[in-house]
Amino acid sequence: MRGLVIATLLSACAVGGDPADNAKAGAGLGSDVESSSPTSEVGILARVCAAGATTKGVDVSYHNGTIDWAKVKGAGNEFAFIRISDGTGFHDPQFATNWAGAHAAGLLRGIYQFFRPNQDVAAQADMVIAAAGHPAPGDLPPVIDVEATGSLSPASVAAKVRIWVDRVKAGTGVDPIIYTGKFFWRDEVGGPTSFAGNPLWIAQYTTLCPDLTAPWDTWAFWQYSDTGSVPGISGGIDVDRFNGTLDELRALAGGGMGGGGGGGGATTCTSATMAADLPDGVCVQAASDQKWYQCTSGSWVQQASTAGCTRTYGWCQSATLGRAVPPRTCVQAASDSIWYQCDGTSWATPVDPAASGTGPSGACSHEYPL
Repeated sequence: MRGLVIATLLSACAVGGDPADNAKAGAGLGSDVESSSPTSEVGILARVCAAGATTKGVDVSYHNGTIDWAKVKGAGNEFAFIRISDGTGFHDPQFATNWAGAHAAGLLRGIYQFFRPNQDVAAQADMVIAAAGHPAPGDLPPVIDVEATGSLSPASVAAKVRIWVDRVKAGTGVDPIIYTGKFFWRDEVGGPTSFAGNPLWIAQYTTLCPDLTAPWDTWAFWQYSDTGSVPGISGGIDVDRFNGTLDELRALAGGGMGGGGGGGGATTCTSATMAADLPDGVCVQAASDQKWYQCTSGSWVQQASTAGCTRTYGWCQSATLGRAVPPRTCVQAASDSIWYQCDGTSWATPVDPAASGTGPSGACSHEYPL
């Protein structure tokens, strides 16, 4: 039924010419400080490395031509974000083919839309809702690609993004992912804080860890290059990492595609947030998106609350930083200059930042010195 909806949607809308050079995700967003001469920059929160393991993926549009999805999967990629349109005026002619092909090859998949704030916002959101519906297992939350202003003010762009995000959440039942760049979000959208609960997909091309701007202090996905090489796709390709294990990515995709935690009756789940295997019933507030997941029959399942959890590991509020941080984060407290680590329940010490940043819960996922 969903395939019929998608096919009908696309056939009902004329496919015009590609409207702009920047219609490809990431154009102009990936700039970063040269790793050879890093400098401090106003508005940059911190360089944030992955909480632990990462999972490989790609994002594509018709620019990438005909894709051999079996080869993409065979090269170790586990997810793909697929462009549905550039605003309302250009419907990606490869969307339906890529959407079906990625699924058939066993990749987790998600829709992204290049957002045009100066076009009909409701029409753009409805296009995504019609194609995504309530995401099925294996489908990642829809993405709004925020990298164009349409000559609007930052406040206007932020207001339009809010309308799209709220409408898509109401229509799909999930919080959309926001794709953007640090400078663009800060300067062209005004750095609004009300999107802190939406997972961040950061575009930044660097050999360092990505640095973020408010309101996020972690990332779910990172587009780290637009010139990657992936078997099955010709030419340079956008390549991405998910901030977590494959099991955690499957949890974000509604438990998708089977093949859970360990299979064969496994009773543990691997948590990148905690850098540990945790037993069934335990709940973790993920470093990638701040949402709660419970280990259930060897797979992570997203939860609306912690009711029924046998044990919980959550974010810790830091008075020194003035915000909450994920488990395994280490902070040197302003009150006594002592290092503490969030162990998922409270702040614990001792921490030895000189010994590869280790504390009561193992290696520090982030370090914040005074």
